[in-house]
Amino acid sequence: MRERKPIDGALRRFLDEQAAAFGPPLTMTDEARVRMVRERMVRALQSRGSIPGLPNQVQTHDVEIVSGLSARLYLPTGAAGPLPVLVYQHGGGWVAGSVASHDPFCRLLSQAAGVIILSIEFRPAPENPYPAAVDDTVTAVRWAAQHAAEWGGDPARLALGGDSAGANLAAVVANKLSAAGEGPALRALLLLYPVTDHPSANHPSYTENATGYGLEASGMRWFWEQYAPGVSPKDPDASPLQLLKLPTLPPALVATAEYDVLRDEGIAYAEKLEAAGVAATHLHAPDMHHNFSVHPGTVARFPQSDAALAAFASWLRNTLELQL
Repeated sequence: MRERKPIDGALRRFLDEQAAAFGPPLTMTDEARVRMVRERMVRALQSRGSIPGLPNQVQTHDVEIVSGLSARLYLPTGAAGPLPVLVYQHGGGWVAGSVASHDPFCRLLSQAAGVIILSIEFRPAPENPYPAAVDDTVTAVRWAAQHAAEWGGDPARLALGGDSAGANLAAVVANKLSAAGEGPALRALLLLYPVTDHPSANHPSYTENATGYGLEASGMRWFWEQYAPGVSPKDPDASPLQLLKLPTLPPALVATAEYDVLRDEGIAYAEKLEAAGVAATHLHAPDMHHNFSVHPGTVARFPQSDAALAAFASWLRNTLELQL
């Protein structure tokens, strides 16, 4: 095992407290586990008595994209329009998470970056397995390009992003849209702690970080079973790292964390982007865990959370050429 920086002490205490509060793993049906992981995401947000930086001046509007697919618009104040638009897919293993659970992160990022964010309530698994969420993401990107001007957005500066499973959707759809050449054109790709490969690929971080760091290896395997049962691990529309040749993609940011089961596939995807000639920026947190800067339980909780969010915002501003 390679030498690495110890996990942040404050984060270690937080994770230990969470483990004690939840107790040992329970044997339960898939249906009961789905309810549990969704409830835990809600409880993570509710546990925050206050989140530094909130409330802020970002305005929100809930919108319907098509029947059965809704989203929330985040409109920052103090920036001259028209503004760039980021279509955002929340994390949660394609099963848990929601627009509501990721509302704090989107509010903070919208204000810090000065970009309009369209956060998508894609259809979750297992009720809607692959490729439902992929299809919803494609629909949302096309809708955003068509309607951006109605809410002060610039359709010529359209970005796509997400965290964890949401970053998987963003990577897959960026590849599909760019390969098809049918638009809309993307100007930036934001991939935060992304799922890019199937657990059967046996990346070392699945062993090194299997337990004790929040997202566990067994849990990630279960999420895959809910999302893509029977789908080939080599299918690049589920595992974008398996795509043999990347299309021409916009500048991309990939964020990874040392104590994350997804660490190695995220690093591998950043390297794949760079090898393909994409202007790739890789930000690695050497002492933090999966999704620490985005998850409702840890957004703005640690100095590293704040620093990461500031870095994402700066990259978006620079990449989308926004002057604040």
